[in-house]
Amino acid sequence: MELEILLENIMWLFTVPVLKVALQVGVALAAIFLLIQIIRWSVQGSIPNPFAKDDRQPRKSYIIDQRKRDEILKQSFSADKVPENLDAIIIGSGIGGMATGALMAKAGKKVLILEQHDQAGGCCHTFIDKGYEFDVGIHYIGKMGHPNINKTFMDQICDGQLEWKEMEDEFDVVSIGYGKEHRTYPITTGFENWMKLLKKQFPDEEKAIDNFFDIVDEYSGNMMASVMLKMMPLWLSKLICHTPISRWFNKLWHGGKEKSTLEIVQELTENKDLQTVFCYCWGDYGTVPAESHFGMQSALLQHYKYGAFYPVGGASEIALNVIPVIERTGGKVLVKADVQEILYNGKKVHGALVKKGSELYKIEAPMVISSAGLYNTFQRLLSPSLAETSYFTDLCSQLKPAKAAMNVFLGLNASNEDLKLKAHNVWAFTTNESGDTFDKYLEMDVEEAMDAKVPLMFISFPSAKDPNWKNHPGRANKSTCVIVTMAKWEWYQKWSENSVKRRGDDYDEIKNTVGEILIEQACQLFPQIRDHIDFKDIGTPVTNKHYLAQPHGELYGLDHTATRMSPWVSAQLRPKTDISGLYLTGQDILSCGFTGALYAGMLTASSVLGRNCMSDLISLHKRLNRVEKRKKLD
Repeated sequence: MELEILLENIMWLFTVPVLKVALQVGVALAAIFLLIQIIRWSVQGSIPNPFAKDDRQPRKSYIIDQRKRDEILKQSFSADKVPENLDAIIIGSGIGGMATGALMAKAGKKVLILEQHDQAGGCCHTFIDKGYEFDVGIHYIGKMGHPNINKTFMDQICDGQLEWKEMEDEFDVVSIGYGKEHRTYPITTGFENWMKLLKKQFPDEEKAIDNFFDIVDEYSGNMMASVMLKMMPLWLSKLICHTPISRWFNKLWHGGKEKSTLEIVQELTENKDLQTVFCYCWGDYGTVPAESHFGMQSALLQHYKYGAFYPVGGASEIALNVIPVIERTGGKVLVKADVQEILYNGKKVHGALVKKGSELYKIEAPMVISSAGLYNTFQRLLSPSLAETSYFTDLCSQLKPAKAAMNVFLGLNASNEDLKLKAHNVWAFTTNESGDTFDKYLEMDVEEAMDAKVPLMFISFPSAKDPNWKNHPGRANKSTCVIVTMAKWEWYQKWSENSVKRRGDDYDEIKNTVGEILIEQACQLFPQIRDHIDFKDIGTPVTNKHYLAQPHGELYGLDHTATRMSPWVSAQLRPKTDISGLYLTGQDILSCGFTGALYAGMLTASSVLGRNCMSDLISLHKRLNRVEKRKKLD
């Protein structure tokens, strides 16, 4: 209450002529705080620097034997496998939990990662059926070409064992319409190349295209302010966000920049195809252009500015090579560990209650780091009486989950070469009113959806992206296709508590009907695959809940609406909670997707360890680049 009164008084001050002085004072306070933080982090020598040295090692032979891979990825939970004297328990083995655990291990800490699925990796895991291997969430990643800092980060948490293969120069293709109305617009590596291509495709729109890329640069250049707000004390972030100081600190919410993605592109051009191309990848964060803030769109486009990359060997290589780093200091990553509750003793969090079969096990640790997402953490894992004391519970009601997702996995009995499959992705829209069309689609009842075209599909060929694909026995004449779209959670919700075997014929009818619509639309764009479909598996939002523990069948956690991206809400979504001993990591506290969750791990490790791990990484990255430059000169 006192803080609220203080803020009201400060707001009044900014309505009188002392505005300039007040702004200067606010800026000075923020600068002093940041200076203190830098000094504090720089002098803390008790916690080892996780990036003190280059941990890259020569690439070892790829493990092809699936049983040996499973010995790392599928270490089933049992009480006797739990290490003693843990420094932390991490719930969830997605890249956010893995990155947090690896950085803590590199700083000498012993962590236990608990995963409810039967293998580690979260959205980075794969599954194999009838000789076909499918990625469930990793389709391409940006900024993994040397000497990018993202690659340096990944190299250091997996000992340099993860290799990346660059995809096609035209790594994404925007496809609009079907049949005679079909047209395509490739997205190319490098903004300069993409701009030139767009100007050839839309010769009357040169000004709009130039302005678009200027806006992308302007927005993405201001995104770091959101991260800084998460690192400050909550009271200081609130002071900045609720006073005119925010106009200096974060320029993305003033002067027209609070507009939606759709509003911004509509002001640039009236050409509907070009609007669709400008917004094409909104499916990568699951929020239609009319609801998203352009900051998210610009960040995503910048992420792929220099192309797209795919992990050699598939997505499971990520967890396969991070786990040994965690185990090096005595840590463990255990699966089939269903966390029932985060334990609290009245003063602080002190462990987790794990269910295995009919048995319950109490595991003690001085802190718990949840990578299970905002809703799972505060609506399921904490007792209601404890959760209601936290402002994070209020955020659960203020925000909403991202759109539910649906996947179709196709095994094709012909090689990538025979089918002329490329290492790229196709964003297939039925119309150039993509956002509006999808909103209308999700407003349908399930019977209507079973008789409608799917407005947007993401089509990808993982086997064509992986140069290691044919090294696995039996895959020489096989290939794979993955189709992803969004769906309405309510279409499937009533089966969400049922086991796979108990969902029944009604569920199968809906799932298979919508799945076959997706397959048919994909075959219209890629007719060469139609007669080679040897295996198909259709996953609904209920499937995502079962395997990924996503409570609403979503892939991206929180919806990236303008509300979620606003400075104050964003500032509140941070690693350290207001419950002693409880921390968060993963995409909900930073941004969705692989890279968002990866750097959330960086933020959480910094908070837990009490040192600026990002500064440590930057120092190492610069040092490695200097070495590379000297080698080239020699």
